[in-house]
Amino acid sequence: MTSHIDDLVAGLATVRDSDIASEPDGAGGRALLAAVTAVGAPTRRRRRAPRLPMLLGGAVVASAAAAAVAVLMADAQPGGRQAAPLRSYANAAVSIDVKGAEYEVEVKNAYADQREFSEAFAKVGLDARLRIVPVMRGRERRVVSIGTLHAPKGARPAGGVSGTSGAVLECPPGQRACPLRVRLGGAMFHLQGADIVIGRKAGPGEVYFDANPGPGDRAGDLRLAGRTVAQALAELRRRGLTSAFTLGEVKADGSTSSWVPPTAWRPSGRRRVTGAWMRSSDSVGLMVVPQPGDPRPHPVG
Repeated sequence: MTSHIDDLVAGLATVRDSDIASEPDGAGGRALLAAVTAVGAPTRRRRRAPRLPMLLGGAVVASAAAAAVAVLMADAQPGGRQAAPLRSYANAAVSIDVKGAEYEVEVKNAYADQREFSEAFAKVGLDARLRIVPVMRGRERRVVSIGTLHAPKGARPAGGVSGTSGAVLECPPGQRACPLRVRLGGAMFHLQGADIVIGRKAGPGEVYFDANPGPGDRAGDLRLAGRTVAQALAELRRRGLTSAFTLGEVKADGSTSSWVPPTAWRPSGRRRVTGAWMRSSDSVGLMVVPQPGDPRPHPVG
């Protein structure tokens, strides 16, 4: 039993079965034989596409649409979920290869927009941020810290969460591409993401990421701790350095509590400096013990 489509397809034939017998006696058979056995160089004439019936043309379009749907389905999981994370991804800033539970990261441009690092981690299914930050001299090209990125999403499991991390940054001097191998384990990084911080050379005047306030002298040969504020500022002016103040004190357990007052605030010149540190190539942080009337820290939240 034939359908209407069979008749349409059969109508496309230029030579019918009745024209071809065991011997090419018919006019159509002789013409076909002459065409097949002809010897000569092929011509390069442009051939016009046959005008297909609308019904057949609709079938071709439907087939192409089905192929497109198949490609889309291959990129999505049942229920509209996203496809499995990529095993490798690269952009202008970084390249990442996933090897089991290990993420191999190669930093290409430490000065790139940080969004490019976040994009690369997202492509391989890791909620993480890789920051390349200015650090003090001697701490360049090292892993400064690995921590969590945000508060846990959803309810916190009973007993809290924990995690383990390890990182090796193989970055010899003079080598711009630095492979960083990171291992993250436990529930902590699955629930709170990962914040990976790597040090780089700071530019002139750029504030160091690791310039942490604290007691004592950590400002080279300046020896400012114990001096009055007026004496410390005079010494900094003589050396062409600027200053920034921090209010803080050392607690009984040895920990330091500190906060940054408004930029324009200045303590009395008679107060004593209890800590000094380099905060950039041309500025020094100075800590003084808070007194009544000093700016208070902003409440958290």
